[in-house]
Amino acid sequence: MSRFQKNTLLTFILLAFIAYAPLYYSIRNAIKKETLPITYDSPETVSFFSLGDWEIIGKESDSKTTRILSELIDFEFQKVTRAVYLGKDNSLSDAKKRRSNFVLFGAFEWKENGIEFTPRLSSVEQKSTYSGKPFLVPYEERGKLVSVIYKSLSHLLDETIRLHRLIKHSPEWKFPSEEEFHSESEFVRLSEYDPNFTLEEKNSLFKSLEFPSEYLQFIKIKLSLEKKTEDSFKEIWRNVGGNSTLSAYTKFYVAKNIAEFYFAKKEFGKTIEYAAAARKERELLKSVFHSDYADILSLIGKSLVLDGKKEEAVYYLTSARKLYETLGLLSDPISVENSYFYGLLLYDLSQAELGSYELSSIRDKFRGIDSLYLDFNLAKVYYDLGRYEAALSLLQNQRKIIMNEGFANHDISLYSYNLYAASLYKSGKWSVAKSVWESLVTAKSIYGIEEKPYHRYALYNLAVLSKLRNNLEQTESYYKQYVRLSPYGQIVELPSTDRFEIGKTIYPHTWEPISPNSFTELEERTIRSYTGRYLFNGQDEEIRARTYENRLEDTNLFLDDLLNANAFLSKPMSTLRKTLFGDLNRFEKGNQIVFFDIGPALNHPEYPGVTSLAVAKHFSGMEVVLWELPGEVDLFLKKVKPELKDRLYAFPNIRILSADGVGEFKTVYSDPNNWILRNRPIPNLKGKTIIIRAANSIDIYEPYTKILPHFQNIGKELKHNPILYFFNRSILLKPAGKEKFILIGNQSIRGFHHNFQSLDRNGEPPYSILPFTVCEEVNL
Repeated sequence: MSRFQKNTLLTFILLAFIAYAPLYYSIRNAIKKETLPITYDSPETVSFFSLGDWEIIGKESDSKTTRILSELIDFEFQKVTRAVYLGKDNSLSDAKKRRSNFVLFGAFEWKENGIEFTPRLSSVEQKSTYSGKPFLVPYEERGKLVSVIYKSLSHLLDETIRLHRLIKHSPEWKFPSEEEFHSESEFVRLSEYDPNFTLEEKNSLFKSLEFPSEYLQFIKIKLSLEKKTEDSFKEIWRNVGGNSTLSAYTKFYVAKNIAEFYFAKKEFGKTIEYAAAARKERELLKSVFHSDYADILSLIGKSLVLDGKKEEAVYYLTSARKLYETLGLLSDPISVENSYFYGLLLYDLSQAELGSYELSSIRDKFRGIDSLYLDFNLAKVYYDLGRYEAALSLLQNQRKIIMNEGFANHDISLYSYNLYAASLYKSGKWSVAKSVWESLVTAKSIYGIEEKPYHRYALYNLAVLSKLRNNLEQTESYYKQYVRLSPYGQIVELPSTDRFEIGKTIYPHTWEPISPNSFTELEERTIRSYTGRYLFNGQDEEIRARTYENRLEDTNLFLDDLLNANAFLSKPMSTLRKTLFGDLNRFEKGNQIVFFDIGPALNHPEYPGVTSLAVAKHFSGMEVVLWELPGEVDLFLKKVKPELKDRLYAFPNIRILSADGVGEFKTVYSDPNNWILRNRPIPNLKGKTIIIRAANSIDIYEPYTKILPHFQNIGKELKHNPILYFFNRSILLKPAGKEKFILIGNQSIRGFHHNFQSLDRNGEPPYSILPFTVCEEVNL
């Protein structure tokens, strides 16, 4: 723009500002638009738009027609350049929905002589909706609807930009050609397609569809991709990559999907190969100012990082981050993951301060187990920067999530626990740090933790701590254990300073997701170690009913400590008491508690239900339910001596439930026919604390495939009750309001020898509790 033109416009601006303010702002925007370089794509000059849901006018409509039109228009919009088409509005992330300037949609009306379409546009910035000229398409020409809708929506967007003098380039539309028009019969047959069909239904439909249409080819290619086999991918890319009749977008889509498949399989070489092909097709499409292009750059960068080529990854992750930032999509989920990798990469390349900034900027974007990994990584970066208070603050907040979500025994929680101890030491709390590391070491008596790196780190760190305190004997003991458990190439010499082992940062896609309300790996391995060891029907009834007096006395000792107000308890036990009972006065002598004893050996010829009787006798206010298999109950009723039955019946707090121990709880419990002592009421569970015991019953006879659903069913049906579950030797907790069980400790070996009788604990305490599973605080 020349100086004369600028001066003239400035004169008009002055006059406009005095005479009519809206005209002033319109001229100002026009000048701003004209002074921008016309070849430069930026958020100010590029239109971000999405495809909204169709509206229906009148009572008549055809869902198949509107559905296929949505799919076809979405496919055609993907080819638009000099604009950013974000996709269908109902499938976008929140970040992309917020970034969209315009939502294109329209209204259909089924009339007697055809289908009328009215294009509409919602302008997010101007908070207004605009409508275009309606078009009527005869039913026999409905195949032209795609072209009509595309042209009317594109025209409406162009006119909105022009009439409102918006600082936007008009997109470069790729109008569907006349050859893309479908005949009425082709359109009707194509409209039978539903993306939600099963693979078999899709195959059946497309076998009979053959007519010239890139969209039809695209759908058939998508169908082939669903096979997800390497041979099919090679064949697809061979046919697609060199096919000049297919658009660059179709080729991009195929290469990107194959790359993502290999990324999920952790075959990063092939991921990079196909991602590079996708990048090339996106560049041929002339649509690099787009989130799809940023996604591909990010995918290449992440693959290089996970393949150990971190220096090469810098360019791709940096470029992707810059593009996301320019697009205004930094909070989009894929962008957030890119920032995650980018922050960890900066740290690994000795840019810890920049890495901490990047990681802290995305901390509020994660939930559940993923948030725990991010907190660990960021806390480790803070620790290495010497910002120990910041690391402690982060780990304290992380502990709240760990306890609330029931992840106390997850690997990342225990890695974090080790880091927590190191941060405590650096903050001057060496005695607390020592107790934390000791709890990680002693946990080996409860589950198989010895092979885990954080267990070795705890031993090493205790050795360092002992050396710093001049305790040479302890130093040697801990260090020998550390060396014994460590792979040869990973053994670290003891330092002369307070340098502790806390592990490395952990990249996304290197840990396994965890299913809701299932056990962590350590918990599952422990529970599995008991299950399916014996075949119930393969043993004589005398063996199945084997029991003896005082066999499970440790259960009574544990409950007695919890219910005895005068008992001196450790902080973890005090916390557990509060979780289970709250106000202890309500639970005197076991009141407000229902105890389920699954498989109580009711058919024993001399001591029927003897361990259950011990509980009923010890806690007279507790309702004790003997939950036994119907066949075993029948044997009890027919074979056990009357005087032994009477001894059982003499306890008014005894109930007998005849049902499968792994049956669906609500069905089993609510059926009055399952309760043997009809003159005694079924215990009301509302507001009660529940205690369950399975010792040498379902714990050893049922496979894990039945035990996990059993825990999940109990957790769901008794969600509002706090539950303590003695499963074989393990002790599990489910707090009130939760569905997930957590392994919190175990009982001694006493009474758990299936093939012989023994009351010996072999030097073990009656019970042990993992302090970090019940206490949020670590000052134990």
